[in-house]
Amino acid sequence: MAKEINVGMFGAGTVGGGVVEIIRRKQDFYAKLGFKFVVKKICVRDASKKRDFELPQGCAVVTDPKEILDDDSLEVIVELMGGTTLAWEIVQACLLKGKKVVTANKALLSKYLPRVIEILRDTPKARLCFEAAVCGGIPIIHTLQHDYLGDSISELRGIMNGTTNYILSKMESDNADYAAVLKEAIFALECQRCKNSSSG
Repeated sequence: MAKEINVGMFGAGTVGGGVVEIIRRKQDFYAKLGFKFVVKKICVRDASKKRDFELPQGCAVVTDPKEILDDDSLEVIVELMGGTTLAWEIVQACLLKGKKVVTANKALLSKYLPRVIEILRDTPKARLCFEAAVCGGIPIIHTLQHDYLGDSISELRGIMNGTTNYILSKMESDNADYAAVLKEAIFALECQRCKNSSSG
């Protein structure tokens, strides 16, 4: 019988809905591995807002972060809010409680990584999974942590940024001018930021 792993999520915008959908679609695969993810609670700014995805059966939509933070039945917390203020307070609180936290929040990691490392060292049960925040989700963190144990890696170099890859690809494939492609990329990023800030 598959072990149930209860999940709490912060954020239910485009990315949050995608995560819920992936969990739903992959349940047969997870069952073969011996477990089942159950999204029990999702914390959002506005619980009355219509969502672009189907809520999992029995999932509570809450607006108070404590509804998730104080729920000891939740083993995995997924942070999809973005930003570095409330998101950091939530991630830090979860890690200090020894929970497993998943995030794709690059800004949070770049600002607080030294503190995260301290917490993880001092709280052995805590885990932070941030693969989705690095290299567009290419499994490089897992590879470095598990496949190169016998090697001493002192440095990685390369272009690991989606916007840079987009710009270089457009310049090569369309023989486009750098300034024009940069302007297009900035516009696309601003549209994405607006979309993300209006969801939640």
